[in-house]
Amino acid sequence: MIPNYNDNKLGWGVVLSEIRLSDIDLNLLYVFQVLIEELNVTKAATRLNVSQPAVSRSLSRLRDVFDDPLFIRTSHGLSATAKTQDLALLLADTLKGLESLIQPREFTPQSSKRRFILSTTDFGTLTVLPKILDQFRQKAPDAILDVKSWNEDMVAELDQTNIDVAVAVLSKEPPTGIRAMRLKSDCMVCLARKDHPGIQDKLTLESYLQASHVQVVLGRREYFAVDRELEKMGHKRHVAVHLPNFVPAARVVMDSDLLLTVPKLFAEDMAATVSEIVVHELPFASREFDYSMIWHERFQHDAAHVWFRGLLRQAFLDASV
Repeated sequence: MIPNYNDNKLGWGVVLSEIRLSDIDLNLLYVFQVLIEELNVTKAATRLNVSQPAVSRSLSRLRDVFDDPLFIRTSHGLSATAKTQDLALLLADTLKGLESLIQPREFTPQSSKRRFILSTTDFGTLTVLPKILDQFRQKAPDAILDVKSWNEDMVAELDQTNIDVAVAVLSKEPPTGIRAMRLKSDCMVCLARKDHPGIQDKLTLESYLQASHVQVVLGRREYFAVDRELEKMGHKRHVAVHLPNFVPAARVVMDSDLLLTVPKLFAEDMAATVSEIVVHELPFASREFDYSMIWHERFQHDAAHVWFRGLLRQAFLDASV
């Protein structure tokens, strides 16, 4: 609040009233700044694209607010009073601060040192990270990419974490306040070791059911879409081993007769890396599913976040070409 000083019979004194910021039209401050720079009412009016009387009225209101003439008329225009000279620097800084408050903050990847936190499974790390890492390092060489583990139970906790984006499969609609964007569709396939004794030319339903399986369990879920499909047909598979990560599960398959049912994108990446593993189509129909990019609403308009989401989305678009 700005104290209001008035002349009285006893001289200058503080009157028991104050001017509140809410009582002031902030446009007056911009008029004040232009008057300081132009020192001419006519030129100020032209620059503000208003009439000269309008600027004169604004100046009159400013004089009331600051209880000071602010400018003295001279033969060459206006001359700033001592109070205006004292206020000039503070006013300029204040207006710059107000402009930055209402203008969207820009993000410059090349000079950014921001830490971006991506959450995904180890399967996601294997398939997502290679798609974005080169572009991330080229466009934001001083930024940091921090990858953290993910399971679907965490989607309800995004409002309590500092995770920027998660890339994962959602089995249901995200809760209020959570945004999701589809990146790519996929389907389930089966991984087995090369020369598996129970598989000849191709994986049959009989060999799939006769084999024992390793299952990756993320979070608390222990019943999976593949089991629901088998149940519809009146079948049930035997899951002998549960593991919390995809890559170790694939390693177990490589050295055993266990089968591993996984997303095709992961299976193809593993088979391209490990020659001892073979990808088989499932011998029964299974639903396709989507990989989604997930983030909290509070990041929706953050410029750096928008850039990072764009990087992820473009990587999946490029991979689909």
